[in-house]
Amino acid sequence: MSMEQMAHAMASQGGWWAYLTIFTATFLEGVFPPAPSDVVVIFCAILVGQNQLHWLPGFLAAFLGGSLGALLVYWIGIKKGRDYFLSQPRPFLSPSRLLLMEGHFARYGNLILALNRAVVGGRSLGFLIAGLTGYSFKKVLLYGLPGIALWYGLLFCLGIFFGAQAKHLVNIIIIVVMSLLALSLVSALVTKKLMK
Repeated sequence: MSMEQMAHAMASQGGWWAYLTIFTATFLEGVFPPAPSDVVVIFCAILVGQNQLHWLPGFLAAFLGGSLGALLVYWIGIKKGRDYFLSQPRPFLSPSRLLLMEGHFARYGNLILALNRAVVGGRSLGFLIAGLTGYSFKKVLLYGLPGIALWYGLLFCLGIFFGAQAKHLVNIIIIVVMSLLALSLVSALVTKKLMK
C-alpha cells in the first residue's frame, strides 16, 4: 500500500486516524529524532488541500505532539541531570559533545530553542540541553513552542500550496528520510559497539 493510499484510507475513516497519526509521529520525533514526522505532516496537509481533512485539527495535532515530545525530553534532562550524561558516553551525546553544546547553549539558548524544529535529526537535543542546564521553563515555553508552531505551520502551508506536486516530493522525502533513519541506526549501533 502506497503512502497516498494509506492517507486516503485514514481520511476515509473521518480523519481522526490521520490526526492521531500526526500526533503520534510528531510526539515520537520529539523524543526520538529519526522518526520521520515531517513526511506524515506534509502528506496530511496535501489531503487538507484536497478538502479531505481540516487544517486546524491537523495543525493542533502536530503542534501538541511536537510540544509534548519536546517538553518530555526537557523534563528528562532536568530529572537525569548533567552527571548522568557526563558519567559515561551515551549514543549521540558524548561528554565532550555535551560540554560543547552547553557552551553554545549558554550563548544562543533562546535562538537554539526557537530554531530547533528545523534541525532534522537533532530536534530533541536542544530541549535536552535546556533541561540539563536548568534553563528556565518559561523561556523554554516562550522560545521553543512558537518555533514548533511555526515549523508545522510552514509544513502545512507547503503541503496545501503545492498540492498534487507535493505528492512527488513526498516520495523523494520518504526515500531520503528512510535512508537517513537507516544510517542513524547503523551509526548508533557502531558508536555503541566502539564505546564498549
